[in-house]
Parts: sequence; structure tokens; C-alpha cells
Amino acid sequence: MGANIAGIYGAQIFRQDDRPRYRRGFSINIGVLTFALCLAITRYLDDLRLRRRRRNVRLAQDESGSEVDQVAQTEKGVVVAPSSEDQPQTVLLGPDHKPAVSNWLK
Repeated sequence: MGANIAGIYGAQIFRQDDRPRYRRGFSINIGVLTFALCLAITRYLDDLRLRRRRRNVRLAQDESGSEVDQVAQTEKGVVVAPSSEDQPQTVLLGPDHKPAVSNWLK
């Protein structure tokens, strides 16, 4: 499919009046590749920064011996799962008190 799409715009970029060097076509290709490379580098650097932040939070938790304050983690952008006390209780139905199960799961 990519080759078919490339054929559509390729005829507009690589024109007959530019031959044999096709400077316009290759300049556009270099520009597109440069833009893609910049996006890839930005994504890689952002991923590095995110991994370092997570590692620092983990190290802070290990050093303190207890969990870091949930508010501080939320300010740093780290999502913390709620503790087991905050979880909703199981719904019990009927006289035998069996847990309710969705029909979708059956």
C-alpha cells in the first residue's frame, strides 16, 4: 500500500522537467527524512528523561524505606495505584452471598 501511495505523490515530486538530477524531488525527500529524524531523536530523549525520573522515584522509595508521598508523586507525573483500603468492596448478592459476576465474563 505504501508503494501505491508513494506513486501518487512521487509523480508530483519527481517531475520530468527536473531530470536527470531531480533536485526538487531529492530535496523534498531529504527534508522529510530530516523531519522524521528530528522527531525520532526528540522521542528518544523524552523516553530517556521519563526513565530517569521513574528510576529516581524508585530510588527515593528504596532509600526512605517507605512509599514517597502520593501527592509528591502526582506532582512529578507518576501515577500511583490506590492502596487496598481504597479499592471498592465486592458486591455480594442473594442469600448465599456469592460475588456478582458480569454476564460479559461468563
